[in-house]
Amino acid sequence: MDKIMKFIQEKLTPIANFLGQQRHFSAMQKGIMTTLSFILVSAIFMIIANPPVTPELVEQGGFWSIFSGWLNFATAHKETILIPFNMTMGMISVIAAFAIAYHLANSYKMSALNTGLTSLILFLIAAAPSNYYQLADETTLTAIDTTYLGAPGLFTAILVGLFSVEITRFCQSKNLTIKMPDSIPPFLSDIFGALVPLLINIFVFFGGNLIIGLFDSNLTIPSLIEKILSAPISGINSVPGALLICFLILFFWCVGVHGMMVVMPLTTPITIAAFAENAELFANGQDPIFQPIFMTIAIALLGGTGNTLSFVLLCLKAESKQLKAFGKVSIVPSIFRVSEPVIFGAPIIFNPILMIPFILGGLLTAVLFWLASTMGLLTPFYILITGTFPIFVNSFTKSLDYRYIIFEIVMGVILLIVWYPFFKVYDRQLLAKEKESEIQEPVE
Repeated sequence: MDKIMKFIQEKLTPIANFLGQQRHFSAMQKGIMTTLSFILVSAIFMIIANPPVTPELVEQGGFWSIFSGWLNFATAHKETILIPFNMTMGMISVIAAFAIAYHLANSYKMSALNTGLTSLILFLIAAAPSNYYQLADETTLTAIDTTYLGAPGLFTAILVGLFSVEITRFCQSKNLTIKMPDSIPPFLSDIFGALVPLLINIFVFFGGNLIIGLFDSNLTIPSLIEKILSAPISGINSVPGALLICFLILFFWCVGVHGMMVVMPLTTPITIAAFAENAELFANGQDPIFQPIFMTIAIALLGGTGNTLSFVLLCLKAESKQLKAFGKVSIVPSIFRVSEPVIFGAPIIFNPILMIPFILGGLLTAVLFWLASTMGLLTPFYILITGTFPIFVNSFTKSLDYRYIIFEIVMGVILLIVWYPFFKVYDRQLLAKEKESEIQEPVE
């Protein structure tokens, strides 16, 4: 263990330090961490809207009947309950586009507020351009597509946040701005100074969408990015293929792309067909069979994508104040398999120290799940349910096999071992920064 920690310290810490100091990566990390409070609030309402039971289970009575009130309330008011979720997690890329540009502009000593707002508007132009729709009563509705305002548009938000600042900075360095007299108040000068860079930025991103639309009217900048990223996994349905899909889901998350959203158009039909086939086998008195696509479900059994619950549990015992506080606020979402607070809050995104156990732990779970299923130690899934079901309950309700509880406990212990050396190195880094910050604080 000491050798592993020494290797991480010597090989990965310099990379992490470089990324932390490099202004673009630093802006990405700070911008994405800005979204954490919104993600935590969204997780609460997602949990409320998705009780850990199905109507069929409640009808069976017994233990499950205690959830009947919650289920009835959530079913009747789900759309209303999810409004805060839709306006927080559903707008996370909008927030990130502003925050990333804001922090990058700050590092350049530029007007952070104007630059952040410019990035936000550009992201909306690129990801959610407004359209006009003729309704049945002959009135016209102006609406925007919200598909990429949430996590699926995060990679686009990162690109817009970074490039818009650099375009504005280029305009300022080449004097492509409106200069105002020195007698004009600074905030007015900033407003007029931002006009020309804003127009050029609009030409770049709006023009980019128009050019893409000439080749395919159904594509925009974010949908093109999504299409390019999903191309390598097209047509793959085998154990090696499922492992590749799992890797890409995990890797995409590490670089700010909603990995599951990228692969979902390809995996969803296969997953539904696999559940349907197994349900038919079970109904006919036969045993369900293992399907490789189920491995993509296994990477999210313990704490959401990446199986990050073990890391959160370690954070509860962290020495650094940051990780300890992070562990406390992330434990409930992790139990309900909501991983965004961990991915964005730790953060795992663009953090080479935590990216490795995130990917490694997810793949290890997928492999062990495959082995346990093919050896007859676990019943393959055959009940298709969706929602933020908590650990143990989620896998049990998909299979009605209590052995999944044992499997998840064992996996949790294994993942504690996987995460531990990386956690310790990161915890010591944060602790050292906290002590340095305390030393530098002026004594009153």
